[in-house]
Amino acid sequence: MTYTNTEEFGGKFLDTVDRQFKGAENVSIASGYTSLDILLRYKPEFLRIAKNGGVAKLLVGMAFYEGLSQKKLDLLTDLSSELQETMPGNGVYVCYTRKFHGKVYNFSSDSRKDLYLGSSNFSRSGLSENIEATIRVSDAQSDDLSSFLEFLFGESNSTLISNADIVVPGSRKFKERLSISTLDDLRRYDPYAINTEGLPHFDYSLSRVANNEKSSLNVYFGKGRWTRSTGKVTPRPWYEVELITPSSITSSDIYPKGHFDAYTDDGYIIPMTTNGDYHKNIRSRGGLQILGMWIKKKLQDSGALIPLTPVTQDTLDLYGRENIRFYKIEEGKYYVTF
Repeated sequence: MTYTNTEEFGGKFLDTVDRQFKGAENVSIASGYTSLDILLRYKPEFLRIAKNGGVAKLLVGMAFYEGLSQKKLDLLTDLSSELQETMPGNGVYVCYTRKFHGKVYNFSSDSRKDLYLGSSNFSRSGLSENIEATIRVSDAQSDDLSSFLEFLFGESNSTLISNADIVVPGSRKFKERLSISTLDDLRRYDPYAINTEGLPHFDYSLSRVANNEKSSLNVYFGKGRWTRSTGKVTPRPWYEVELITPSSITSSDIYPKGHFDAYTDDGYIIPMTTNGDYHKNIRSRGGLQILGMWIKKKLQDSGALIPLTPVTQDTLDLYGRENIRFYKIEEGKYYVTF
């Protein structure tokens, strides 16, 4: 059976989820997103299953990187706390090693096990409003999907929501994560004072790294870091960026080796350096976020990049440019445009 939320093809998946919750002794759901109304609808069912000695787990796959509304965060945190009191392993989880955008539902009892896989988020729109495509997984494939769920909920991929530093969009913490105040501390100059005519240059293509979500351009979406002071796992800084240069560029006579200053096309002077094997790593001195702020600020200001989402090829296409150009003015001094 395929559930699409249309009468012609399987009807609303919400009806199936309602029925499955009522007969389930165990439930594990992994979804990219969830909604407040669906959480309120099924919170009593999660707690009933857990208090009867069953497994009751929910994973929200995008929350760690994109954040949650305050009401949703409070509800999920409270639900997780109540579920944890019933049995070790129960609770609400978030992925902290990379984003999870899938949708998997596992309902079981002593007599049966029903797993569903598809596009339906654990939300009102996913379960009843959008046209989706979700199917019941056959018995022959259920073991593989069950193993995948165990992998998702395992400590190497996810953690309880109470252990994660989740931001609320629009909050002070959210604004701090997106703060670009460091650029204001940089030296400034008049970019019109530089004439690039005749200057040797090389181009660094962001397309080669934008296609990898966890690349040095998108380290925010890599594995989070545990913070000793809070005991919570936090994403890498949003603006942290390092450019890994291919050998075809590092072998050039005009490629910088060591410290240099980048005179940007919008008037900043960024202290930079190259290090690592063959000086392949281009980074800002004094912190990796300075270079990232300069790149991502341009993308955000143009409307091509939504904060806390990956830089992709689509982002660069919207921006209208995919390469950063380095003009060598003299030794240790480059004019940089993007």
